[in-house]
Amino acid sequence: MKEFCVLIDNGHGYETPGKCSPSYFKRRIYEWEYTRKIAKALSDKLTQNGIRNILITPETSDITLSERARRVNEYCKTYNCIMISIHCNASQMDNTGTGFEVWTTKKQTNSDDLADLFVETFKEIMPGYLCRGHREYNWTILWLSNCPCVLTENFFMNNFKDVDFLLSDDGFNKIVMMHYRTIQKYIKNNGIKILKDPTWHKHVTRL
Repeated sequence: MKEFCVLIDNGHGYETPGKCSPSYFKRRIYEWEYTRKIAKALSDKLTQNGIRNILITPETSDITLSERARRVNEYCKTYNCIMISIHCNASQMDNTGTGFEVWTTKKQTNSDDLADLFVETFKEIMPGYLCRGHREYNWTILWLSNCPCVLTENFFMNNFKDVDFLLSDDGFNKIVMMHYRTIQKYIKNNGIKILKDPTWHKHVTRL
């Protein structure tokens, strides 16, 4: 039986235009930077608890979606994987969109249970914030990946209140914990056995 592994993807690279808060915001989020911070914190949390995980896009430059999916599928040959792609959202008009949403591909898939767990956990950890729910679209990274996979959109980069929340210690920690607890629930619900080898991360081959 293949060992369980969480594959963590993060938002766009630093050179991708438009993936940031408006220039007139006093406090700004750059998606490439913030989502990598979330991904690293989540990875550290999983590692501390003996859960194998791999950051599939450690680069700061943008990596094509097809290449991201190729990396996912290569790891799937060795491990029993789930994949989580971490992003921040934006609306067409500033300060109109808010909250959290999670995406899977269209129709019933083996990713839906994972997405529904994200919705459940978000409501538990952040009950005062808007949950926009489980949505479906054939985003390339989801469509091409050969394992249960979701894309999370964690609040809006062009909403003053959302940015303040995300940049606060409380907001950051809740986002990380929401992802971590969802993974814990998925492991429990699927009867997955975790082999707690504290040295596993020293032997991961990066693709």
